[in-house]
Amino acid sequence: MRRYCRLLVILSVLMFLFTACGGAGEEIADDFPIDPETISESVDPETQPGPVDPGTASGPVDPETQPGPVDPETQPGPVDPETQPGPVDPETTPGPVDPEEEPEYAELSGEQLPEVNIVGDGIRVDALDAIYLPEQGRYVPFLVLSADYAGNALLLRRDVLPEFRPLNDYSAAYPDSALDRFLNTEYLQRLDLARPFIQPVEITVTDENALGVSGDTVRTVTREIFLLSCAETGFTELYNAGKEGTALSYFDAPEHRIAYRENGPAVSWWLRTPDTYYLSAAYGIGPDGTLGSGNAYNENGVRPAFCVPPDAQAFPTTDIVRGQTLYFLSAVADENL
Repeated sequence: MRRYCRLLVILSVLMFLFTACGGAGEEIADDFPIDPETISESVDPETQPGPVDPGTASGPVDPETQPGPVDPETQPGPVDPETQPGPVDPETTPGPVDPEEEPEYAELSGEQLPEVNIVGDGIRVDALDAIYLPEQGRYVPFLVLSADYAGNALLLRRDVLPEFRPLNDYSAAYPDSALDRFLNTEYLQRLDLARPFIQPVEITVTDENALGVSGDTVRTVTREIFLLSCAETGFTELYNAGKEGTALSYFDAPEHRIAYRENGPAVSWWLRTPDTYYLSAAYGIGPDGTLGSGNAYNENGVRPAFCVPPDAQAFPTTDIVRGQTLYFLSAVADENL
């Protein structure tokens, strides 16, 4: 009987466990399964730093090897303000010279010459490679390209004008274009005291009827200020262009065709020659000195050219560009001598 009771208890316990587990043939589902990507890898003890070796660790600081307290008797005393120089007055002390901020050209004051001293005798313009002329309140450099351009000395602005301009609104015909009108009105007025020297000359231009048909018909117009042509800059064998003048020997060196902004990079600049394959394309010289053509309404650099008498006197001075003897041309200087 006792053995029977013990067996009954064991069977009861087994039945209870079977019921609580939901049946012997089912698995228990995890309510929050573990994402293996969020599990940190186990630490490899071989890659972890070991315990500190007391034999190699720094011991306590030895007070005998440390610097002692400062002795006030050996230290310098307070500064006596009466023996020290006073504060610098920025108005009376010259600051450092920044070469990039130094003006390259002497400034004019209104219509008066800057304080430049003539340091020698005058010389004919046609005997020089370059001269400085007063333009809108300062002296700027012009190259002497020819001693005999229609009987005059031909000058070309060394750098392009500060502002870029289109040749025209549409048509690439040079006479009476927007740039032609600007040069002979607004720009002419900028030339201040050099204007009395400027001589009207005949220049050769492409006829408007040649545009759009690859024509090469040319004619002449009279101008005081003008642009150079393809032929004058050495490009004489062009199919879509009329021959406007003759080559100038200055441009025999290809690098002489490169023009720059004042104290700046090389830039493209307009010529007066149209690309006659089109109605609205004109030639210009690129920053590398090569020839190209583009729409007349594009903006490019402008290098005004004009003529002065070959025997006009230019005078030397060292006051336009610091440390250099340069020649300048001015009506006021000419009148005062």
